[in-house]
Amino acid sequence: MKLHAFLLGQTTEPTIDTRDMYQTLIDDTRFAEEVGFDGAWFAEHHFSNYAMVPNSLTLLAALARETKRIRLGTSIILLPLRNPVLVAEELAMVDQLSDGRLEAGFGRGYQPYEFDRLGIDFSEAGPRLVEGIDLLTHLFANPDQPFEGRHYKTGSLTITPAPRQLPHPPFWIAAGSAESMGFALERGLSIVCNVGNNGPDLASKLVDTFHAECRKREIDPKSVRFALQTHGYLVESKDEEDTVVRSGGFLHRVQVRLREQRHQIVRGINEASGHEKGEPTYAGWSAASLIGDREHIERQAARFAGLGISDLFITLRFGEFKTPGTRRSMQAITEAVNTTNAELRKAS
Repeated sequence: MKLHAFLLGQTTEPTIDTRDMYQTLIDDTRFAEEVGFDGAWFAEHHFSNYAMVPNSLTLLAALARETKRIRLGTSIILLPLRNPVLVAEELAMVDQLSDGRLEAGFGRGYQPYEFDRLGIDFSEAGPRLVEGIDLLTHLFANPDQPFEGRHYKTGSLTITPAPRQLPHPPFWIAAGSAESMGFALERGLSIVCNVGNNGPDLASKLVDTFHAECRKREIDPKSVRFALQTHGYLVESKDEEDTVVRSGGFLHRVQVRLREQRHQIVRGINEASGHEKGEPTYAGWSAASLIGDREHIERQAARFAGLGISDLFITLRFGEFKTPGTRRSMQAITEAVNTTNAELRKAS
């Protein structure tokens, strides 16, 4: 089971030195490479402190020069908000700069706020994603062949430069339903599903859905990269439990309000006070994730690996989490996954 760090570029502070925030993302990625993570992935979001990376590929271009081994991923590019032809060029360029270490993840998005501010109808996000993926695949596979769809149309062109990985870097899709998994399987895409804070049963249900969709198409599940994403943090004191609750509460409230269009954003800062239905307790966060003491992290790593997934994404440094705790957590999670992988190899 491969291990990946997922970093938002999030802050709870009303003011922040953006240079420091980006340097922290660079330093976190270098540390992830040092301790043995297989990949580092970055989200795309717009116009608020929920996540301050509006173009993940720009960040990956910088990280390509700061790292040597670790895979660099987008999780996800909000493809419905972008011109897929320009995205294809950026993918190829970053893949070259990273010497073929790029992983390209795409999704439809869930925040109408971002779509409204860019003048794009959120109800069209799904169809634009589907057609955008098809156009990207076409561009890399069929040089000088035009494309005409409902949302996008191109004349004959060739993506120049070509990517380092041919015909293109690995494509991933953020999925959470049978329909989206089926879409990915029919196009040969890898799949990542976010378990979030929705309890330990969701991971098993997502894996069961994935296997069912594979059976429908007579696809061997082991031939498809299938990842689950959860949260991770090493907790060694009551104070750190309290930090988890505050940080998780911030994350939950902002996500819910953006999804339901009840947000209040002033000068890029989300109003995150109060309480939202379903806000997890510490026990709730821990049960669904790798948030806990070392023994809990080890048990959860083994549980996720036991589901037969190929990759595990860990959301790190959200809310109030600072560098010392984040680095200790990354080290502990790496050690737990390494132990689990060694036991799996021994058993096989």
